[in-house]
Amino acid sequence: MKKKKALGRGLSSFISEDEFINSGENNIKNDQLYLPIEYIKPNPDQPRKIFDTDELKELASTINQKGILQPLIVTQKNDKYYEIVAGERRWRAAQLAQIHEIPVIIKSLSDKEIIEIAIIENVQRSELKPLEEAEGYLKLVNDYSYSHEKVSKLVGKSRPYVSNSIRILSLPIEVKKLIKTGFLTSGHARALLNCNDAVSLSNLIVKKGLSVRQTELLAKRDKIEIANKKAVPIKKDLDTKLLEDELTAHLKFKVNIHADKKKNKGKINIQYNDNEELQTICEILKKQF
Repeated sequence: MKKKKALGRGLSSFISEDEFINSGENNIKNDQLYLPIEYIKPNPDQPRKIFDTDELKELASTINQKGILQPLIVTQKNDKYYEIVAGERRWRAAQLAQIHEIPVIIKSLSDKEIIEIAIIENVQRSELKPLEEAEGYLKLVNDYSYSHEKVSKLVGKSRPYVSNSIRILSLPIEVKKLIKTGFLTSGHARALLNCNDAVSLSNLIVKKGLSVRQTELLAKRDKIEIANKKAVPIKKDLDTKLLEDELTAHLKFKVNIHADKKKNKGKINIQYNDNEELQTICEILKKQF
């Protein structure tokens, strides 16, 4: 069976098996280098800022039973200070587990390579939140002159995915708060990029529990209405808009519902372009009787 080619550069391209470094004060156990945990500090430019407390406790429990199976990657800053390049989650969990020494691979890396590894590790494990991922990509673009195409090859994502991820950072603060707290997914966020009023729609998503697909339909409708420059836009509630979309999808013709909520009545308009389309609509409706 042909092995599927991995996407992205991968951590293995930065690490070779024989790159374990021995220092005078450090202990070597089973061919691995162990450092006192107090010598290790997190990277202030680490893309991942949010660590789930319950997940850390679960990992700490596993570490107590099995130990740390994968060494952290660190870079040496001075005699007693090593900065984490990859593995901050393991380092945090090790503290909860009250582990005094942890396995590491010490690497000599440029600032660019450090941010590359940090992003690769988190993206490949799906550990970054949407805003963290976007900020990591943007740092590569702004600080190291990466093109969106180069970022996409680095992390194994498509160029449009990277571009839209970065665009999420341009959403209003109110929307980004909902993304940060997990009320909106990255799929919702990308759909909101094409919306005229992202704040209002984001609140509807949370209130109604809308799927990404429903959000995309509403964002598309909003964009079309703005493009048509309606003189007097008709404000419709969410249920009416969703019903219009369902009927349009079923009939394959554009449906508009004009409802008078106060009088509990209204009308439905089905748009067609010629007599042949009119005949098709009539045949569809006759089949329902």
